[in-house]
Amino acid sequence: MLKTLDVLLVAIVLVAATWTFGQKYHAEALEHQVMLLDRKITQEHETMQLLEADWSLLNQPFRLEALARNFDSVLELRPVEPQQIVDPNQLPAVPVPQEAAHEAKIASASQGRIR
Repeated sequence: MLKTLDVLLVAIVLVAATWTFGQKYHAEALEHQVMLLDRKITQEHETMQLLEADWSLLNQPFRLEALARNFDSVLELRPVEPQQIVDPNQLPAVPVPQEAAHEAKIASASQGRIR
């Protein structure tokens, strides 16, 4: 009886050791994935910082003014005049194209609503 118990305990120890090794291997694989993701996140942050610095350089007012002067003949940019700024209520309504108005009437008529 003692031999049966010994064999059973050895088998349990072997199963436990195998399971522990599998868990350790799985944990190391996950740790490697976390390390790769951390590296990628750090790289993305560095790229974002570089792009933000590049963006701030490209949007400097002096640079934009120089570009506007260089391409003035092509772009024909002019400063905004005070009379160009109006209240939205003063803007004319956008005319509805005839085809769209006709289609809207057909759609409302097919739904039982006539306008």
